[in-house]
Amino acid sequence: MPKSVWIEYKEAINTGEGEDKTFKTLEELKAIYEANGITPDKTIIPYCQSAVRSAHTTFVLTQLLGYKNVKNYDGSWIEWSYHKDLPVETGEIK
Repeated sequence: MPKSVWIEYKEAINTGEGEDKTFKTLEELKAIYEANGITPDKTIIPYCQSAVRSAHTTFVLTQLLGYKNVKNYDGSWIEWSYHKDLPVETGEIK
């Protein structure tokens, strides 16, 4: 989807060896999202393949970081890719 930013939902979790799989600190979460241009002043629409992982991101942004304008795209890529008239942008993952 044009202008998308890819942040794997696992970035919000302590997942390294020996980690407890809890959420990272608020400071760490804020740094992850803001480094990628995801800030509270924008409308954020998380999506993934089927809206399951993006629901996790929606929770992190709204409930942990307090973002007000977040809308999980529940149709996600499955719905978007079905409509051949919608734009698709490809490129390298940063």
